[in-house]
Amino acid sequence: MTLTEAYRAALYCIDTDPPVVLRIGRPQPALRSLMPSGGEAGGLFLTACNPRSRRLRPAANARRLRALRRAVEGLGYAWRPGRGLDPLGLWPDEPSLWVPGLPLDTGLRLARRFGQNALVQCGPDTVARLVWTSRTTLPPGARIC
Repeated sequence: MTLTEAYRAALYCIDTDPPVVLRIGRPQPALRSLMPSGGEAGGLFLTACNPRSRRLRPAANARRLRALRRAVEGLGYAWRPGRGLDPLGLWPDEPSLWVPGLPLDTGLRLARRFGQNALVQCGPDTVARLVWTSRTTLPPGARIC
């Protein structure tokens, strides 16, 4: 499985009750209740774990995620906990954040700062879109913002 296939197959789970699960290319109407202004601003799903798809120890990932939380809070945004899940179970769960209202350019700066290949963006239509952070991680045929 290629990196692109793995990212597209992953489940991006926001830890609510019940959980809201994002799938790339699919709408998730339950997401509207987790967006500011009735969903007009959208939101981003991002992590700081396992930079450039290199597995780190859980303690290192936990430190990185705490730093991401502080960065998001420092920008004045609230967040909800989440997890990136590999449906095949070949990759460990990645603790993540759902950040409603965070602009894409700000999210890309954070994702790059934490060495991430991509993030997930959801707009008012609630469709989850994979956004690559750099041309060096860009698979053939994909685009970056």
